Amino acid sequence: MTLTRTQVSNRAAAVRTALARADGNRDGRLSATEQRRATGLVTGANDVALREAFKQGRMGSGFVSVSKSRGLVSLALSRALAADGNRNGISATERARLSGPIARALTQGATGGGAVQGPKPTGNVGTFGPKAKKLAAAAKRQAQMMNTRGWCARGVNRAMKAAGLGTTPLPSAYMYANKLAKDSRFREIPNVSDAQIRKLPPGAIVVYDASGGRTRHGHIMVTLGNGLEASDHVARISTHGRQRVFVPKG
Repeated sequence: MTLTRTQVSNRAAAVRTALARADGNRDGRLSATEQRRATGLVTGANDVALREAFKQGRMGSGFVSVSKSRGLVSLALSRALAADGNRNGISATERARLSGPIARALTQGATGGGAVQGPKPTGNVGTFGPKAKKLAAAAKRQAQMMNTRGWCARGVNRAMKAAGLGTTPLPSAYMYANKLAKDSRFREIPNVSDAQIRKLPPGAIVVYDASGGRTRHGHIMVTLGNGLEASDHVARISTHGRQRVFVPKG
């Protein structure tokens, strides 16, 4: 099954609760007896995650730091949720990208997804109008002016504003996919292959999820034509089979 974000969050909450409840004398550390008490409060994947938290939160004395262990579980949860770039649940493919043992324990049982495959191209890219050309020009100017790395969402958001397509800034690039999908000023081109993306005319906004070798924030860019993209800098287009494409209408 694909694990929902709520399921994974509930697992992390159960582990954190067990760590707190087992600390009977509230001294912030778990003795061997208290560790056994904690393991009695959870089962299955939660038990595995708890034991991994014990390992990483263990002090030289053999006691387990409650605050450190709880913090590690929270960090593992953040990493697990970040792997779910399209926010539709964590699959086995996304779980395989997780290296932390606690994060992997929290996502235990995730199935489906298989190897990441590029979508079947539809070939129905359509034509781009003057608004797309205006966006591409604005994106190129903005990217050349910034010429930075790691600020793609800021660069594209500023370009959209300059092109008369302004929208509220979002903290992560991948979040723009759902936002643009609901924006009547744009149309989404479904099932665009990697090869098609590299050949798109100027003015398409391409949003990458957070699981294809990019950062936890994903990536967003505007096509410039000739295989180039603009975000906070100009570069050759790179793809990984998990992108969504939006084009301004008009």
